[in-house]
Parts: sequence; C-alpha cells; structure tokens
Amino acid sequence: MKLRLYPLKLYLKSLPIAVIVGSAFVLNIFSWFWLWLQIPRGIDQLFLHYSILFGVDFIGTRTQIFYVPLLGLVIWILNTFAGWLLYRKDDFMSHVFNFVNLLCQIFIVIATFLLVFLNV
Repeated sequence: MKLRLYPLKLYLKSLPIAVIVGSAFVLNIFSWFWLWLQIPRGIDQLFLHYSILFGVDFIGTRTQIFYVPLLGLVIWILNTFAGWLLYRKDDFMSHVFNFVNLLCQIFIVIATFLLVFLNV
C-alpha cells in the first residue's frame, strides 16, 4: 500500500489552514523576539520558574530562557506535519491538530510574557 500525500502547496492554500498555521508561526516568532529584546544581555543568571509557595525555585542562564519558544517551534513543526499527513483522509482532524497548535502557541506567548516580567 503506497502512502499518497496531499500536495503541500494545496494544503497551505486552504484558507483555514493558512490562517491557523500562519498565526501560530507568527506567535512563535513573536515569542523569540520578545525574549531577545526584553531580557538584558549582561545578566548571567535569570529566574526561570516561580511558584507561589516557594518563590523562585529555578535559576538558569540566558540561553535556557529560549527553551520555551524552542519547544513551541517543535510543537508547531510536529502539529503542522501531522495535520498535513492527515488532511487527505480526514480534514477535520487536520484542523484539530492545527487549532491545538495555535492554542499551544498562545500559551507559549503567555509563558514568555511571564518570564520577561519575572526577570525585569
């Protein structure tokens, strides 16, 4: 049985797919630039996690703060690829994958805002 993929160009021309995937990508790029612009470069250690009970409980370097948008990029790639693979058989599940992708990127943006406000 041969796997037939839906043409990528047609997949990305679908209006709901293009809007959702494009919005998720823009949110991820915004997360990268927000952290890069707002976190001071001269600081060696940054607060990476805060809890109400214990206060700051995880401190790391400047490069570790970019793990959050990196995780968002991995989620974006995997969900977009999974949605493309499923589009030929079930376009609804493809839309679900891409909507979850957008929802994850929204939460990543919220997490980057919290990281910036914790360190500034």
